[in-house]
Amino acid sequence: MKHTHGEEALVIAMLACLTACTDPATNATGPSIKSDVRAAPASASSSAERAALSKIARLVAVSMDNEPARQHLKRDLKAAPFREHKLELATYLKSRDGRTLLDRMVASGGGSERDLLETISAVRPLEFYMPVAKHRESWTGSADVLVVSQLAESEPIVAFDERGREVALDRNVAPEQPTLSIVPVETRFSEPMVAGSKNVRDSGGNAIGTLEKMAPTGSSLIACDETCGGGGGGGTAPIPPGLYLEFSRIVDMKEPWFRGDPEIEVHIHGPTDPGNPRYGADLSCSGEHSYDRRKVFDQNGAFFNNRVLLYSAEEVSAYTAKFNEGFHVFFWEDDNEPCLIKLDNNVMLGLVKSAATAFSTVALKVIPGAPLPLVVGVFVAVFFADSGPWLLTNDDFLGVAVDQASAGYYYPDNTHVIMDGTSFNGRATIVYRR
Repeated sequence: MKHTHGEEALVIAMLACLTACTDPATNATGPSIKSDVRAAPASASSSAERAALSKIARLVAVSMDNEPARQHLKRDLKAAPFREHKLELATYLKSRDGRTLLDRMVASGGGSERDLLETISAVRPLEFYMPVAKHRESWTGSADVLVVSQLAESEPIVAFDERGREVALDRNVAPEQPTLSIVPVETRFSEPMVAGSKNVRDSGGNAIGTLEKMAPTGSSLIACDETCGGGGGGGTAPIPPGLYLEFSRIVDMKEPWFRGDPEIEVHIHGPTDPGNPRYGADLSCSGEHSYDRRKVFDQNGAFFNNRVLLYSAEEVSAYTAKFNEGFHVFFWEDDNEPCLIKLDNNVMLGLVKSAATAFSTVALKVIPGAPLPLVVGVFVAVFFADSGPWLLTNDDFLGVAVDQASAGYYYPDNTHVIMDGTSFNGRATIVYRR
């Protein structure tokens, strides 16, 4: 039986050229939750850290009951050289620019300056910003600002208004009121956006806005050949051979509104030692902060409609010389250091295994010289036989690329669906270009 899950019925095309997508945005927020009590039991130390974070959030909120303080903060946020204009909170408060907010927090009941800085140092590094684009692009420094905080994504959110009162917010739906967020750092503050990036949608210079990268030029451009549809940069030079992602549509990016834009990454996983085929490693990462310039891409919404390298021809050749059964393509929302999978828990292991059990084929296989070099791999049962530590992570697992025909889906301009266990979470075009 073929499925469309509410989107247009399509026809499979493994090496089809990319075409533009017109899907409506999918409402994946679910029912409204006005209070969030779904928290795992906490240790004494994490409880203390959470209490310190709540105190910081309340002091920031109370400090916003002052027009000059709000205008000063709006100016400093706008000057932050990151897409969402984030500030690293501790560094900012200790800086000359952050003195206004620090003094307001002290005056609002934070104790002495030393006491306040000790409270901040008791919490892991935090980033501070206005995560909702609608707020960031319309707030001109007016009153009635909320401040929300959260330590770990599994824990409740805690929010305060300018009078210091705790307010209940829906973690699935952003409030209408402009809201500042204080959450653990996900940004590489040592890597600001390049000079020449343009701030857009800032209400004529009166709001914070959003910083966008310059259009790619010269060496940063991956050219598109004549067989490519709308996914490349429009050049005429042939692209380097390799495995490419040319489209993705993700239904649930697993990044709540108070944590801003998602950090989507695509990882290649597979064994590294022919003598140990049951062990998998993180072989390649494509994302905003990829270590390889050819693999850099930035997906900030439900759709990616361009072209980015996932695995070069050299990497594919070296891999297939040792292994015959393919590799896996995983989609992640990164909550740790970019392009680094932290080994903390095994939440997603069962999801990958359930996909493997349901569809039998969740691997990609490149056959050198074949007319259709990208085919379905069948080594899942062996590859996932050991639940080794390589699959332990706190990042949000979005899904594994599964051949859409094997999974029972039918989209003409795509080659794969993204399966979060046995749940459909999107679709993708993944092709090998010679």
